[in-house]
Amino acid sequence: MADRFDKLRIAFSQYGEYSEEEWAETRACLKERRFKKGAFLCRHGQVEQYLSLISEGACRGFYSNKEGEQVSVAFMFPNDFVSAYYSFLTKRPSLMAVQAVSPTTTISISRTDVEMLCDKYKMAERVGRLNAERIYRRKEEREIALLTMSAKERYLDLVNRSPQLLQQVSLKHIASYLGIKPESLSRIRKQLADK
Repeated sequence: MADRFDKLRIAFSQYGEYSEEEWAETRACLKERRFKKGAFLCRHGQVEQYLSLISEGACRGFYSNKEGEQVSVAFMFPNDFVSAYYSFLTKRPSLMAVQAVSPTTTISISRTDVEMLCDKYKMAERVGRLNAERIYRRKEEREIALLTMSAKERYLDLVNRSPQLLQQVSLKHIASYLGIKPESLSRIRKQLADK
């Protein structure tokens, strides 16, 4: 019978195979957490304690700028890992907030358990390293897009990579992620619809 944590084992299997012993110990460290739409997985100023996989729902990561406006920097959907990762790694208060944009369920593991598993099992360390590399690649791709693509190209690229985005994330948050005003996004969407 399928276990509710099988999604995490499947996600980890892209990095290599866990032995039954490794998976049993990892499985014992996991917990399911549920968040209502608008709830925070991590707030500004809070130290991130968990690394999570989204099993249902969607989240966004955002910062607040000097004017107090929220600037979205990441969207996460089912089978994506979610965390205020810099805070998780450094054990410092997070500058980024992570918020559920729809009712969300995660499979989570605490920093303490991640550290224990990495000390004990090479596979856990490998999963951590490869996941960190994946997070870095996503950040780099976003930076390159902001510097080299037009707003319209960034929008089309985002929608192609994450088609579920438009159903789960407000246009205000999408515009913020693209580095444009909501009115500019509305114009882009109208131009594309008129074609």
